[in-house]
Amino acid sequence: MSSAIDRAEALVTWLRSNGGHFLPSAKFQIDEITGLSIFATEPLASDERLVSCPFELAVTSDVATQAVCEIVAVDEEELVWPAGSSKAGQAWNERMRIGAYLGLHWVHQQKKETQWPPALAHLTYLDSLPDPSDLTTPLYFTDPELRLLSGSNLFGAVEDRRREWKAEADTVRAVLKEQGLTWDRYLAIATYMSSRSFPSKLLELPENGGSATRSAGVKEASQPVLLPGVDIFNHARGQPILWLSSLTKSSSGTPTPSISLVTAQASAADSQLFNNYGAKPNEELLLGYGFVLDSNPDDIVNLRLGTANIPAPAAKRLQAKGLDASKCFELRRDGVMDKGLLEVLRTMLGDHEEEVDEEDEHGHHEKEGREMQLELDVLGMLGGMLDSKLEKLQEGASVEVSEARKEVRRMCEVYRQGQIDILNAAMDKLAERIERIEGLLDEGMGGCPCGC
Repeated sequence: MSSAIDRAEALVTWLRSNGGHFLPSAKFQIDEITGLSIFATEPLASDERLVSCPFELAVTSDVATQAVCEIVAVDEEELVWPAGSSKAGQAWNERMRIGAYLGLHWVHQQKKETQWPPALAHLTYLDSLPDPSDLTTPLYFTDPELRLLSGSNLFGAVEDRRREWKAEADTVRAVLKEQGLTWDRYLAIATYMSSRSFPSKLLELPENGGSATRSAGVKEASQPVLLPGVDIFNHARGQPILWLSSLTKSSSGTPTPSISLVTAQASAADSQLFNNYGAKPNEELLLGYGFVLDSNPDDIVNLRLGTANIPAPAAKRLQAKGLDASKCFELRRDGVMDKGLLEVLRTMLGDHEEEVDEEDEHGHHEKEGREMQLELDVLGMLGGMLDSKLEKLQEGASVEVSEARKEVRRMCEVYRQGQIDILNAAMDKLAERIERIEGLLDEGMGGCPCGC
């Protein structure tokens, strides 16, 4: 079997021969920490083009759909969930289409006696991707390793994702009647997509034919696409890099619509060249990419309220204010409460909102007292939620797991500690706020202006 470096170099050759660009002074090396990595053999200036991938080489849902329909001889209208499934009649999502397309490359590699279908155009790219045995997202954890996530949000999220992807894999295999599209193959491709995909908005040029730049992490309505060569650079948080959609000169000299990575600052010789995926918390990095960042400044704790037992009057108040109690709320490292979460809790708990006459000083004083008491109730309820979450994380940390890979254990510990640190910071902020409000209430809020 060829090495990871050999396969990466084959990808670069394929990219260049198909109108793409790859920095001539780039060199592949295996780094102890980041694995397959790209280093500059000479100093680089700012505004240096690292790689360009022609739009036509991108793995998109449309490319995948056309190829799958051609190879398997089905109409696009047949790429739907079958009757009897939970999504009967719904069209396949982008992951299913690309999963089927790339999976057929592996299927036809084993059909030595048949001619290679011309529609399968990404074998060199697929071969350059990490071997499934090297993937480190939690869906590749062993059962004992999964227990390292006990008490965390990820413990349940992993099984939810496995269930979702498994249903997709079963549907793809059944509809296309291709047993070679196995769960293991679908899992690998879905993982490649979660860790390497870019937004399809990058495959658009301005109407004036110029160029469009985007910074990492800009969120727009888009679909996931795979960009051969562009996705081979490792991630570094805060790395100045531009994603440039423009016409670039191919090896033949023809202007070709391409997506490029362009440096935004100079770098020294022998330095590693990075991409930047944008600000991402460790929960997202571990689940989707298979790595974490120590003391990640972008780390968050996701909070969800149990909405099944919300009383009807409270639900009505939420609806009247256009508030969604089922959404996911975020706690960040500074411990500051999510304002949206506080507003939802105030609305759920506060059932006393009568109007007070502007000149009624006594009425205003009483209203302020009720509002402060409501705030204490809200903070108390939130504190109970955070305390429960913290307790589960701490209990999960004591789960004995003897058989786990060293790197998996380290990633889970970094992720868990980040969650604990954020919850502790939030609890400290809550305690300060409660103490301040209780002090005001004890002092009578300065007394009623009416002198009663």
